[in-house]
Amino acid sequence: MTDPSAQPVHPLPAWLVPAGLVALALVVRLPGFTWGLPDSTHLFSYHPDEYHSLRGLLSLVLAGDLNPHFFNYGSLYLYLVAAAVMLLHPDAALTPWAEQIATGHAGPLLRTWTLDARLVSLAASLATVYVVYLLALRLQSGGERPTLRALGGATGSAALVALAPLASLTARYGTVDSTQSLFLCLSLYFCVLLFTRPTWKTVAWAGICAGLAASTKYNGVVVLVAPLLASLLAPAPVAPAAPQRKRQRQGAPPHTGETSAPRGPRPTEVLCRWAAALTGAALAFVVTSPYTFLAWQEASEGILFELRHMGQGEQLAVLADPSGFLFHLQHLLAPGLGLPVLLAVAGAIWVVGQRRREWYPLLLFAVVWFVMIGLAQVRYPRYELPLIAPLALLAAAPLGSLVRGRRVYQGVLAGGALLALFWCGQVALGLRGPRPQDQALSQLLQASSPTQAIGFVEAPWFADPPVNYCNGGAALGSVPLWRSYGRELRPVVVNPSLRSDPASGEPSSPFFVTTDFGLGALLRADDVNASQFVLGLATQYRATEVGGTPFALVPWPLGPDWRYPWPRIDLWQHKE
Repeated sequence: MTDPSAQPVHPLPAWLVPAGLVALALVVRLPGFTWGLPDSTHLFSYHPDEYHSLRGLLSLVLAGDLNPHFFNYGSLYLYLVAAAVMLLHPDAALTPWAEQIATGHAGPLLRTWTLDARLVSLAASLATVYVVYLLALRLQSGGERPTLRALGGATGSAALVALAPLASLTARYGTVDSTQSLFLCLSLYFCVLLFTRPTWKTVAWAGICAGLAASTKYNGVVVLVAPLLASLLAPAPVAPAAPQRKRQRQGAPPHTGETSAPRGPRPTEVLCRWAAALTGAALAFVVTSPYTFLAWQEASEGILFELRHMGQGEQLAVLADPSGFLFHLQHLLAPGLGLPVLLAVAGAIWVVGQRRREWYPLLLFAVVWFVMIGLAQVRYPRYELPLIAPLALLAAAPLGSLVRGRRVYQGVLAGGALLALFWCGQVALGLRGPRPQDQALSQLLQASSPTQAIGFVEAPWFADPPVNYCNGGAALGSVPLWRSYGRELRPVVVNPSLRSDPASGEPSSPFFVTTDFGLGALLRADDVNASQFVLGLATQYRATEVGGTPFALVPWPLGPDWRYPWPRIDLWQHKE
């Protein structure tokens, strides 16, 4: 008896399933979308990196200068945000915008730009779900008419990406990560397409998408390993058959309708494919990040800074988490993606065992990317985002042909999706709740008088209660433009040394503020000075804790990206 799930799918609207998956992704990404935006109490977003999506707009939008003057990342995301600003606000006059910034009233403008940057990330995240569905459908069906099994496998892969808590959270951030993941997935899609459409145009498109990924964030160039491997493994182009009469005139036997097995590419064909991929990547990068070359002296400073940053690392992060591989594996297991991470390992073994060559480029990219972020001396969970799609695809890989144990495998996969949905719900509820910074500020203002000083480990930044309206820390506070926005609600005393008695400075500090991003990071790294400093605080102050991440069923401390919306703030009030 024929298995119905192995039969071709009856004609259905092609948009129906992916539209439902994109809608599901939108539902879990919208709640709390406006969290931490600038308002009357703080000039900058509560996300520390969103300002970098805005600083390029000062030149791109207001000055009409195509040079973004920011090169820690590629320029593509900045151009996309600038385009979104112009499209979403076509009637806005540039002169009033410039006047708002110059006259100290840029708060509403920065709020608008931050929201526009988040909309770009949201659109990219939703598009990624659709691309993963198309990619999974092609992998599951081998380019043929999809069966019910193949459709189920593709739906499962895209659903895991739609419900991945890490993808859901970062879609609410106006940063480069969601956009880069979209271009990485597009490059992988064309790599898989090369196995059924082995033309130089296909591999060129894979290279173009790789160049766009690198133009969003430089390390996206790593995805080029996928089209280079696909160029080796994909079959050679099939020459069109000569007409029957022409074949007979040439003395060839009549065509019987049989086709020979596809041959592998010749060395010259492989070299041509590699050239197409590399040329496409280079052109895409140059076109979308032109001032990386036109303003090389300025750009090289940002590029060299990032290279040193990744190589030398952040000492506190490395001390707290010595193994980058373990750090990222833990965050992928909970709450990045969840149980499907383990199923992805099983899927990878199945792919290799079945010799499914069209999966190899995707598998190679996942391995290389994990090794790259594991070796980096910087620890951020957002670096795992490009792994979400490959892991989801591998987790559902056996569904297209698995017979024995299929129901059990489906049940485990569904359980992983439900756990991911549980974490997405916690993200949504947490983002819709009050901000810890706002709660801490309210308590400080109620408990202190306008003349009483408040002590900080460093200049108030995104995780601190916004005692100063310019809440960009020492870095942005040193910029003359933003320094003019400084409006202290209470006197601020900064004690960066962590060696002296916190109450010994002048003026005295009857209140002190610490967070898990400042002092907390030092404590996790077992810093002796920080421990002595906290001991001094505890002897003279009493603490009230505000905030903290809302996640249940997560057995280990979470990295920065998961804590940005929910910093843990300790308010210390002098006992006397």
